[in-house]
Amino acid sequence: MVLPSKMPQLADLDLLLSVEDYGSVGKAAQAHSLSQPAASIRLSAMERRLGIRLLERSPTGSKLTEDGKTLAEYARNVMYAARELLEFGSGSSLSETKRLRLASSPGISENLIPEWLSRGGAAFGDVRVEVQTGKVDTLRQLVHANHVDLAFIDGWCEAGGLVPKQSREDLITQYICDDRLAVVVGSGHPWATRPGPAAVQELADAQLVVRERGSAIREFTEELLGAARGPRNYLEFPSNGAIKHAIAAGQRAAVLNVSTVRSELADGRLHWVPLDRDMPAKPIHAVWSKTRPLPGYARELVEIAAKKGSPLRPVDGVSELGSNVIAEADAARTMFLRSQSMETMT
Repeated sequence: MVLPSKMPQLADLDLLLSVEDYGSVGKAAQAHSLSQPAASIRLSAMERRLGIRLLERSPTGSKLTEDGKTLAEYARNVMYAARELLEFGSGSSLSETKRLRLASSPGISENLIPEWLSRGGAAFGDVRVEVQTGKVDTLRQLVHANHVDLAFIDGWCEAGGLVPKQSREDLITQYICDDRLAVVVGSGHPWATRPGPAAVQELADAQLVVRERGSAIREFTEELLGAARGPRNYLEFPSNGAIKHAIAAGQRAAVLNVSTVRSELADGRLHWVPLDRDMPAKPIHAVWSKTRPLPGYARELVEIAAKKGSPLRPVDGVSELGSNVIAEADAARTMFLRSQSMETMT
């Protein structure tokens, strides 16, 4: 079989999938160690070879066209087959290898899955664990295509996206825990030791560090501050790690999900600032296919994750300050709201 000349290269298909995941040619280029102009040239060349338009480009980012989404579905199957071929060529036997294939949102893969695996101890000592990340639709596609055994999906993967509403009849979901958003600052910030909650208007007027446009947390932050016409003064980063570093070392505040900052809250590097309104919590679910039995290692990981419980709790073995930070923040907010109510009555 002779491949036609317009057949896309594997590297170009992989780049397209990264654009879908990151929502930006520039971020996809960075992930592939390319310059943005080089990535754009490769994607444009693939569009010309195939004779279809793959991307809708705008100043705020890039998203796949309907043709691009269709190609991406085929590309994921091709990339999975390519990985299988590479493993076969390297002499590894997939049937003999103990393997656990996972997918999750980036926050879960960075902050929760490593902890869950370490909780399993020797149970995962001889298992090859592979973790992929993506948005809700991508994670579901990976489960449907049997490219992963198990996915962990949180409500912050996609704005307004709760797993039970989006799951289909051929997927099984199991509730793991809830995750909450919180305002956090560094230990040197004046708010780190303030006695009462901050007002939304104060947050809007503050120097902020925010996620990129299009992310669910960014959309929530803008919605939260909408009435206050903010944020006005901010730094924008595409990763929670960069945001945490920026606020820990400076005088800025950020809105982040608690699962990503538990360690920093526990050891005092970051501080949870109560707000004069309730902050939302969204569930984390484990998702797998109803048509295929859940492998033993995957089932064990689900049980460990569910037993570990809510990421609202700080990690074990940390300071007393860390173990009480959530209760103190909630108590301060409650006292503030009660005082406001008393003033209104009088």
